[in-house]
Amino acid sequence: MAAEKLVYAATVEALFLKALENRLTPACLMRLREAGLDLDQKLSPTYTLEQWKQYLRIAADHIYAGMPTEAAYYSLGERFVDGYFATLFGRAVLGMVRLAGPRRTLAQAKLGFRTSTNCSEVRVVERSPSSVEVWVNDILADQPTFAAGVLARTMELAGGQRVAVVPEGFDGQSANYHVRWSEQADAVTEPQLDSSGGASATRPPA
Repeated sequence: MAAEKLVYAATVEALFLKALENRLTPACLMRLREAGLDLDQKLSPTYTLEQWKQYLRIAADHIYAGMPTEAAYYSLGERFVDGYFATLFGRAVLGMVRLAGPRRTLAQAKLGFRTSTNCSEVRVVERSPSSVEVWVNDILADQPTFAAGVLARTMELAGGQRVAVVPEGFDGQSANYHVRWSEQADAVTEPQLDSSGGASATRPPA
């Protein structure tokens, strides 16, 4: 029997307690509580993948109401990364990411996904010094743009400029991502995290 797909508490903490903390309305908190996520209580060690997907749906519906679903999930992916790097462990990792740069950071993407869930497999194929293909066996969301936002924001924080992440071949679970970036120092100023852990200059979805 296949192991149950689980998402770790640190993943929920990064998005809902760090990145979205000040944007969760009482109505959104109530919906999350009804779905099994009570943010006033200590987090469970793990949540099922289906629970996590439901939490993302609720966040997308309440926080990004009126926005196209694909764009809402992209923004959630970006915010997740900012929240992750605002955690105690994430702040230590952020320094290493910036030292590693975009290409080496992407090469280690599988480690990042494995700290979020017990069901992620990632393959990275380098196409050029500033272009790779990333295959993810389970994107952990209803929309492939969630992982696209995760990858894009990670590349930006690693020093990538003019980052573009294009998902394709989404089959409801896995997807391929074409990731491109520039490393020209004068292209754009380095993105920063604001005091709340959010992006100070978040790039809108293409």
